[in-house]
Amino acid sequence: MIELLVPPTFGALIGYFTNYVAIKMLFRPLKPYYIFGKRVPFTPGLIPSKREKLAEAIAKVVKENLLTEEVIRKRLNEEKIRQSLETLVSKFIDELLLKGDDYLEEFVGSVGDEEIGKLLDFKAVEKSLEPAIEGLVKSLNGKSLEELLPPHLRKKFLTFIDEKTEEVTKELLKASKSLEFRDLLFSSVKSGVERLKAYVPIISDKFVDNVSEKLSHQLLKLIEEAAKSEELRFKLSKFIWVELSKLLSKPIDLSGERGENVKLVIREVAVSVLDKVKQKRLSEVTKERLVLEILSALKELLRKKKESLSKLIADRLLKIIEVELPVILESINLESLVKERVNSLPIEEVEEIVLRLIREELRYITLLGGVLGFLIGLSQLFIQ
Repeated sequence: MIELLVPPTFGALIGYFTNYVAIKMLFRPLKPYYIFGKRVPFTPGLIPSKREKLAEAIAKVVKENLLTEEVIRKRLNEEKIRQSLETLVSKFIDELLLKGDDYLEEFVGSVGDEEIGKLLDFKAVEKSLEPAIEGLVKSLNGKSLEELLPPHLRKKFLTFIDEKTEEVTKELLKASKSLEFRDLLFSSVKSGVERLKAYVPIISDKFVDNVSEKLSHQLLKLIEEAAKSEELRFKLSKFIWVELSKLLSKPIDLSGERGENVKLVIREVAVSVLDKVKQKRLSEVTKERLVLEILSALKELLRKKKESLSKLIADRLLKIIEVELPVILESINLESLVKERVNSLPIEEVEEIVLRLIREELRYITLLGGVLGFLIGLSQLFIQ
């Protein structure tokens, strides 16, 4: 009985051991061995000796079959990627809102707190100044203030006038009691009475003075009484309202010499502002009230429109990446990157990576060697 078991058992052991050694020789030994100056065959193992070719082969497979341009483009168009990018942009906006002032200070510190004129080239701004002024005057010509003012500002302006009517009335009453106003009123009345004297020569100068004094006194009384009247306030408010409405609806005429004068004024103001800006330091500009107001408004806009901005920026980024994908892949050079990475890994790690992928298959191959050895040993019994 033992004689019948010996051939299959030895055959199985030989087959199993042979496949086991063959698999080990894929990775081992890790370095070549020499006897009497001659390299021992099969040293180092297959993978260590062909490492360069293995790295090239893996890099080629990754570039041509795994991470192709088409595969990456398809992946970029997946909704999951879009949502992830939107979340990333949203987090960046949150951080910008939270630490925007710190980033601004960091920026000022990085570029240096110098004069704006030294940091920025204003030649382009100055060059575009003239066309901008021409365009501004052209756009204003023929339009009314009512068209130019936004509805909410126009409403606020008229409300302001309504509120100030009371103050105007008080100022009128106050002015009527001043010596300058009385003198002015007396002079005006006297001038009118003196014109009457030209038609009636018998009127004496004393008569003119007496009449002028009495008339001016009566007019002052009328002004004082009218200033206290609600009806006057209403009429004054209505008058101002009507006149302002006419002013707001009147077209602006900027043709000819008037237009040239307006251009000259705008040009002088713009040049003066630019000169002042050039002389200011960056830290001063960032603390200007106008700049702070603009930054505050931008923050509020970011806060209110964060969701829509995140989607918009994410879409734009994806489109840019998609268009520039060939250039990006060429710059990254996947084949070279993978090759360098594989070559930089210790051979033990390469062995572990390969075994992690095909460990189960290699175990079956080893067992298959034992099974085949067993069958070959068993066949020897029948041949004998």
